[in-house]
Amino acid sequence: MARSKVVEFDYYQFLNLLQRATNAGARIERSDPRWPQYIKQHTINEVAASAIARQKFEGAIAVIIDEGESTDGLYFYAKNDEGCLRLVPLE
Repeated sequence: MARSKVVEFDYYQFLNLLQRATNAGARIERSDPRWPQYIKQHTINEVAASAIARQKFEGAIAVIIDEGESTDGLYFYAKNDEGCLRLVPLE
């Protein structure tokens, strides 16, 4: 499994990314059939990442952005806290 870490990401920059991904059809929600495929393909430890996000934000929402850009990946955001976390691979 690839090693990754969860880092803070600018919430307002994330909102712009999310809107762009939504418009392009590159936003993947948990209920989307593409979700498990993306998680498996990128060897993401979703349980660990979700646990970290829940420690930071009470109502963290997970979403994947898959546009083929450097900003692609798993994000957790909380509207009430105006916060965002991003899972990034360790190099």
